[in-house]
Amino acid sequence: MVVEIAPRTFADGPRTFADGPRGVRRAPDLADNAVLVARDLLSPTVARLVVRPDAGIAPFVAGQYLALGVRVDDRIVQRPYSTASDPAHADAHEFLVRHVPDGALTPHLWTLPVGSRVRLGPPKGAFTLVGDDQRTHLFVATGTGLAPFLAMLRTLARRPHPPRTILVHGAARTEDLVCRDEIASLAAGGLPMTYVPTISRPDDPANRAWKGRTGRAEAVLGSVLRSAELPPDSLSAYLCGNPGMVAAAEIALLAHGVAPADIHAERYWTAAGTTA
Repeated sequence: MVVEIAPRTFADGPRTFADGPRGVRRAPDLADNAVLVARDLLSPTVARLVVRPDAGIAPFVAGQYLALGVRVDDRIVQRPYSTASDPAHADAHEFLVRHVPDGALTPHLWTLPVGSRVRLGPPKGAFTLVGDDQRTHLFVATGTGLAPFLAMLRTLARRPHPPRTILVHGAARTEDLVCRDEIASLAAGGLPMTYVPTISRPDDPANRAWKGRTGRAEAVLGSVLRSAELPPDSLSAYLCGNPGMVAAAEIALLAHGVAPADIHAERYWTAAGTTA
């Protein structure tokens, strides 16, 4: 059985991996404890990494994240990544990772041979589905912020009566609107979902063939809500992606009349520190 716990809301502050009870910091165990079993390029800048822990998958909830790290010069460099895996069927964790050329971690992840040893922390975070909520679920993501929503969509698809779901996914270029085939497959399989992809740089030559929505994810929210004819009290909103998008989307939802308690956001960007 998947246990779904209430998410942390905008009133909560940022998290750090070393926070213990009452803020007491504890030294993490940084031994290599997992293996990179697959790396697939979904676009020139986004990869799907599949990592299998040596001890098997610990219980987790859709929407949670784990610290993924590699050993660089005899020290572990790690960052938090949401798992896209379905908690009911996972034998490994699937991550969507954006390549940051001058980052401390992702250049190593891009060249690390499949089969290499890596460090994987335990599942953490309270950015999870509200249990037994049958209101319309509005998911708003930018870039690889899509990952926790893939886990949530896979979870919802297993329910006998899943709620109506709207997924807004923004990216700078069409090539980074990844996982569209799986999203379409979930919808075709019976999940009552509306998928709204949008690109923020319509004048980029890479987007010349794009015929869909344009504008940042938060900028299209108003039209999405109007076209869906959704009263404010009929929504549960979940936000994950660029911090600027999260803040702007919160403002847009509040202006629409959505209660603050019904807006949930993943905030591990603020805890992660510098570039990836």
